[in-house]
Amino acid sequence: MLYLHVNNKTIRGSLAKQLLRLGRLLPNFVNHGPVNIGRLFTTETSPDFRWPKDLKATWIDLSRARLEFVTSIKGKSPNVILQFHGGAYVSGYSDMYRKSAVKYHRISCGTDVASLDYRLAPAHPYPAALEDAVESYRYLLSSGYAPEQVIVVGDSAGGGLALALGLWLRDHGVALPKAIITMSAWTDLAQEGESYLRNFTLDPLLGAGTNPLDVKAYAGEHSLHDPYISPAYGTFEGFPPMMMHVGSFELLESDTLTVARKASETGVDVSVSIYRGMFHVFQLAFDLIPEAAKAWKEIGDFIQGQFGCTYSFRKE
Repeated sequence: MLYLHVNNKTIRGSLAKQLLRLGRLLPNFVNHGPVNIGRLFTTETSPDFRWPKDLKATWIDLSRARLEFVTSIKGKSPNVILQFHGGAYVSGYSDMYRKSAVKYHRISCGTDVASLDYRLAPAHPYPAALEDAVESYRYLLSSGYAPEQVIVVGDSAGGGLALALGLWLRDHGVALPKAIITMSAWTDLAQEGESYLRNFTLDPLLGAGTNPLDVKAYAGEHSLHDPYISPAYGTFEGFPPMMMHVGSFELLESDTLTVARKASETGVDVSVSIYRGMFHVFQLAFDLIPEAAKAWKEIGDFIQGQFGCTYSFRKE
């Protein structure tokens, strides 16, 4: 069943969007390279990132990638959130995703968070990221987490990767996670969705005035319609419940809506929140704009409902 909710825009959210439009003056912004716009948006990783005192973070080496595992200093949770970062498969794990790991921990009854630092294109094109995603999920299962104790989350390319992982697990007879959450998922590398035209002049991050997304960097010579690359062309029978967020000004809006429609038609419970006037992965503004704060509240409620826990939501 499809549950669709449309959220109204706010003045602060609109101002944040205009600030991102000004970011087009930065060459790295236009080229989808490293960007640092104060507290609002950054793609950089600092060597002295300060974790909250009640949390600890450790790196876990996989065969060709690594996980940053965040947990309470009081001990592990019975559940875990597996986070896949965005960045068009060419930009790596950053402080923004450490902040989101903290946020996921806070809104989910203290659930552990494992963030995958997967191999990047173009040096490591498809299927590298998917292979790393599969290995990270298998690692969690081998560490004692049952599939129903795992929720997979991802934004942008990470959202597409979360869905691709679900397709791979189902197709290979591996139990799927408890739920999947996506923010502004990149699911259509063939770019055939109608929002690629409708929102071209509206999207401040991926639309007119920026360089086009480099789909070949990740896909290489593989078909852009391969569901493991572009989940929008897959089928979603047997998938767990999903929550999907997207902004109405996003070039990728149809990437989310296509998957949501197809999944719901097969009987999957899909909750979709469309945020009017919002830009790509606006949630990473955290509590700086009302839309992001509301989105995290929705995500927290969804996670708590899936894991059957209760927690008083608070700002970080």
